[in-house]
Amino acid sequence: MQAICGAICLVALCVAVGSVATTASADLVLASGGHSAYAIVVPDAPSPVEQYAAQELQHFLRQMSGATLPVVAESGYASPGLFLGATRRGRQVVPRRELRDLEEDGVILRAAGQDLVLTGQGTRGPLYAVYELLERFLGVRFLARDCTVVPRRATVRLTALDHRYAPPFMYRETLYFDSFPREIAARQRLNGPWCQADSSTGGKMVFYPYVHSFSQLVPPAEFYDTHPEYFSLVGGQRTKEIIHGQLCLTNPDVLRIATERVLQWAAEHPEATILDVSQNDGNGACECENCMAVVNEEGSQHGPIMRFVNAIAAEVARKYPDRWVETLAYAYATKPGAITRPLPNVIIRLCHAGCYFHGFEVCGLGANLSAYLQEWQQRTRRIFIWHYTTNFAHYLAPNPNLLGLAKDIKYYAAHGVNGLMVQGNYQGPGGELAELRQYLAAQLMWDPARDPMALRKEFCRGYYGRAADDLLTYLALADREAERPDVHAFAAWDPQTTTRPEFVAEALAVLARARDSAGTAEARSRVEKALLPLWYMQLAFPDRYGLASTDAPALLEEFARVVEANAVTYYCEGGDIRAWIEGVRERLKTGGQ
Repeated sequence: MQAICGAICLVALCVAVGSVATTASADLVLASGGHSAYAIVVPDAPSPVEQYAAQELQHFLRQMSGATLPVVAESGYASPGLFLGATRRGRQVVPRRELRDLEEDGVILRAAGQDLVLTGQGTRGPLYAVYELLERFLGVRFLARDCTVVPRRATVRLTALDHRYAPPFMYRETLYFDSFPREIAARQRLNGPWCQADSSTGGKMVFYPYVHSFSQLVPPAEFYDTHPEYFSLVGGQRTKEIIHGQLCLTNPDVLRIATERVLQWAAEHPEATILDVSQNDGNGACECENCMAVVNEEGSQHGPIMRFVNAIAAEVARKYPDRWVETLAYAYATKPGAITRPLPNVIIRLCHAGCYFHGFEVCGLGANLSAYLQEWQQRTRRIFIWHYTTNFAHYLAPNPNLLGLAKDIKYYAAHGVNGLMVQGNYQGPGGELAELRQYLAAQLMWDPARDPMALRKEFCRGYYGRAADDLLTYLALADREAERPDVHAFAAWDPQTTTRPEFVAEALAVLARARDSAGTAEARSRVEKALLPLWYMQLAFPDRYGLASTDAPALLEEFARVVEANAVTYYCEGGDIRAWIEGVRERLKTGGQ
């Protein structure tokens, strides 16, 4: 179980967006003075999810009120209860048709007299209904893997309610390392393939493979030597590269081999509801006469991909009608073709290309993305987004994209996107404000109507304690930096070009004050983690950020201590931070700045 970080009452009870409050029944007093007349009621043969949901509800109500509600079977139970499932004492409180009509992962919280029914769509529905109750109505905040805020209350009271809600995104994933463990992934209602969900938390959406599967469909190691014509013609030469190399998508043998491989995957991986048929990373589209004829006919490099994917998807639909086929709209092939539309069982995953700081909607750096999204919307009913949110070349550098990230998620939700993955520093713990960015993204994916500024305030107050106001001041400084109209960022960049020395100096003063005022060792440690990006800039670029050679060794040791305390492992994609620290240490020994 997660540690409870403080007894902070963040919000009052309220009726959430999308719910309908009723006054037909009296308020439900779930606990008072450390006692409760309620039990948590599960079906006579509960599923693993219902058992886990009952444990979670019991745990957090105990933390909140001091009362331990027993978990009992439904059969014969007569006292007031919190019922996990659509029935109450054998009567269908939530009609089966209403559950069927509920969108993916939707929840229903319905008062019935003095009872409350907690249920939802699919296997995760009952568990998500519990988290919806705890979070939206009882003020619990699942801020991070190492921090859950539970308000202490002498009386836990609920206004009788009838609340129905379904998130706009059926697929929700944050590729931050600390979002993968089962407990936090479930509590933040993340259901992507990287999370460690199991049957107890209702499983997850399983893709096979994840993406960039051309090289697995027709492996160069298996076919290139005997059939180089299976692979893309680039600059007059067939290439076997799996980055910046693709397949010859108009070759009928390639289609045959790839189709057989996908059907084999479907048979071998029954858990995979989504089968991936997507281009390799990078560029390298085939320039042969037949492929270019399709490109010219479709007006897009995605034309050959779409025809190839559709041919495979048709066979999948025939043999596995409950499976989806996903493909990327990425890199050289983002714009949809003019003629060929995705089959009904095809998912398009459109990859983000836009300014981190300003959001792609308002910034010329991402001008085409909104146009491409609109074009794909006109062609298909299933669109996922691959959204980037970290500096892959400098995980630890300041990256003031909180405003832009929130804008983009809200835009996706308002424009028909069905699934969203936000890719951060996925390789290890740490990274600049990773916990805050993970929480912000998860909350907005579940409910895009939430106020991003309110989210950051509740995060800072729960995560940093007495240092929260200083952290909010620091975030406001970062917002100011991000608003500069002439400064843009995307994917991987030199942070010297976006981080002014004046910002680093001002931010260091604010966070030094925060560290002094943190109050607890836990909050102080978290403030020190927030200092890492500023120290990183000083150590990486001492001349630009005013680090004197006499001060550098002590700062490096402080940096190394905080890195070790927080188990930070990477400073960039694939870059070992301990090796980086040793490199700086050697540089200082030789007198280098």
